[in-house]
Amino acid sequence: MKRHLKKIFVLSILITLLSSFSVLMFSSQPPQNYTGADGDYCTSCHSSNPLNSVGGSVVANGLPAGTYTAGTPYHFAVSINHSAANRRRFGFSIVARNSLGQNVGTFSGTNPNAANNGNEYAHFNAPLLASGTQSYTYDNLTWTAPVNPGVADQNITFYIVSNAANGSGSSGDFIYAATVVASLSTTQTYTFTGNGNWSDAANWSNGLLPPAILTGNAAIVIDPPAGAVCVLDVPQQLSAGVSLEVKAGKQFVVNGNLVINQ
Repeated sequence: MKRHLKKIFVLSILITLLSSFSVLMFSSQPPQNYTGADGDYCTSCHSSNPLNSVGGSVVANGLPAGTYTAGTPYHFAVSINHSAANRRRFGFSIVARNSLGQNVGTFSGTNPNAANNGNEYAHFNAPLLASGTQSYTYDNLTWTAPVNPGVADQNITFYIVSNAANGSGSSGDFIYAATVVASLSTTQTYTFTGNGNWSDAANWSNGLLPPAILTGNAAIVIDPPAGAVCVLDVPQQLSAGVSLEVKAGKQFVVNGNLVINQ
């Protein structure tokens, strides 16, 4: 009987150690694919409380509100709020997906406690606070929109998940999730300001090269410097609603690569 109890005691210690190791590992960086983008949340492990319990939330301030502009960096912060000032560690993950479920845009930042985590951006070595608090913010984060959005990038969804943790294991933690949706600006303008080939992003203002199939109420403006020329060296298709303007006195060579759908 004593030997049996001893085995149970040793097994209990082993489970506790493994649990503690898992908590430390996830506080360093969380596992991927639990933002809700694929249907799973951190509640798979942190299951003590239901998702989005009353009184708590996660908010990403600074992400594009309603519409986004190609190639534009958006500086944002992830704020995690809880109903009581008894949380000692906070974590988060965020991912951006297009209508095909593909990752889109790039994440970056200067916050030392946040970093790329595969295709997601997440906490990195989440601080263990000296005392409990009700909220925590990861600031100085950036999402840069795709320079050349494709058809599937017309609508982008940001999936954000956070953990308001008690700092002593996965039990008793609160998981909050949210989504933010942004559509490509219907007034997107691409301006050719260089000299030479259409396909060279350096010839376009801010490096914004039109996608091969341009849709929506976008506009292309051909405005190279005096004596310079814009050469359409690749196939380009303009859908209904897209305008093409060649500024007076400017040179634009098509070479049969242009298709305009009305």
